[in-house]
Amino acid sequence: MLAAAERRVALVIGNAAYRDAPLDNPVNDARDMAEMLRRTGFEVIELINGTQKEMNRAIAKFGDRLRSDSVALFYYAGHGLQVRGKNYLVPIDAQISNETSIRVESVDVDGVLDQLASSELNVVILDACRNNPFERKFRAMGGGGLAQMDAPKGSLIAYATAPGKTAADGDGRNGLFTGELLKQMQRPGLTIEQVFKNVRREVARATRDNQIPWESSSLTGDFYFMPGGRAPAAPTVASTAPDAVPVAASRPAERPVAAPVAAPVVVPAVAVVPPKAVEPLAKATENGNDRVIEVQPPVAEKTSPPPVEPPVQVAAVSRPAEPPKEQTIRTANFTVTGKVVLDPVTGFMNGEGAIAFVNGDRYEGGIVDNRKQGRGTFIWPNGQRYEGEWVNDTINGHGKFFYTNGDRYEGEFVNGEPHGKGTYTLQNGDVYVGEWVRGNKHGQGRLTWTNGDYWEGEFRDDRQTDNGKLVYGTAHTPEVAAEPAKPAAKPVPAKKGK
Repeated sequence: MLAAAERRVALVIGNAAYRDAPLDNPVNDARDMAEMLRRTGFEVIELINGTQKEMNRAIAKFGDRLRSDSVALFYYAGHGLQVRGKNYLVPIDAQISNETSIRVESVDVDGVLDQLASSELNVVILDACRNNPFERKFRAMGGGGLAQMDAPKGSLIAYATAPGKTAADGDGRNGLFTGELLKQMQRPGLTIEQVFKNVRREVARATRDNQIPWESSSLTGDFYFMPGGRAPAAPTVASTAPDAVPVAASRPAERPVAAPVAAPVVVPAVAVVPPKAVEPLAKATENGNDRVIEVQPPVAEKTSPPPVEPPVQVAAVSRPAEPPKEQTIRTANFTVTGKVVLDPVTGFMNGEGAIAFVNGDRYEGGIVDNRKQGRGTFIWPNGQRYEGEWVNDTINGHGKFFYTNGDRYEGEFVNGEPHGKGTYTLQNGDVYVGEWVRGNKHGQGRLTWTNGDYWEGEFRDDRQTDNGKLVYGTAHTPEVAAEPAKPAAKPVPAKKGK
């Protein structure tokens, strides 16, 4: 069994909203799997109905969070296909017309496996063996279902059915494979091999051997979703509450482990899940009338710094606490410089200072009991930067987030995510000003293009609704009628706010 200190990280993707071949279960499968993984201690990156760009960004983000002590789990539900022995996952925006377009429009499973190279134990679960309409178009598909892949050392690859076979989408809330897997994951004391063995037995029994789940494993140790005697904990945060970071939806905030007495610890910053970029919305003409085409924003990529080992420092319990004074504390993993004081009893640091981590992260601001508190600035090695308020080591309050591509967000944060009122400005000058809920545009807002046109109205779950209007700015030139008429007055476009 792996050590209790293992770091569990998962990426869960569920694709169902295909234009030509929609599916019923993958969204429920993915959401239920994400919730189960959170209850078993995983940090979860969750993507529902992902485009190719969103899937690739989520996979890269997943890889950035993995370390040598990580347990990595990738789960995918949706359409998948094989071409000449290679497996591809199909985004909802894929436009597949021939064999060549598969490689261009889909996501290669080998790219996912490449991201797992840094972690010691990896699990890949592919509920993507459904009967696929794309496969009927080409002779080179190589049969239904997915192709067999050899699991790299320390890995297990699980399929909803045997290689080359297909699995039904299912009639209930979940697909047959994922529904049974969710049940078995809750049983304490089962190794992961036992979990999938039980799933295979129950699915085969339910389908009279028409669907037989299959795994390829090269694991060298034991892994338990639920160690013996421990049942999954109930979620501690309501589904409508903002999430803590770096974990995903409905998981409570990650808190640092308390430092030993008289050993000061500086906890690295929690990597903020930034607001999703507001890409320019394309405009098209339908029956002579302008309409707005929705564009799903990409998932921004952020990374979490590695944990910090405390410096060995002996505190004199009999000494009274000293006021903060300018000093430098050096350890193998970080250096603190500033007006800080070590509590003689707990060993916690308090005051204000600058912390330079060996991985390149930097923080400057308030420190209370080894946690970031008050105003502070955190800079990631890739240049991304947050400036603003912190509460109990988490981004909370008003702040600014700057991205390496030139985008920026300024507004309110709750538990590391944009929540409240805020402004997102793209590097090309497009601006969204309005309400945010859990990192998504949600509520009333205005999206303004650089030419002065804007769409104003209600957003839900990062998308425009029918409750809004498109207004042209002064830069828009309407079509000229055969007999010119006096132009109607146009509203003045709103200025871009911060």
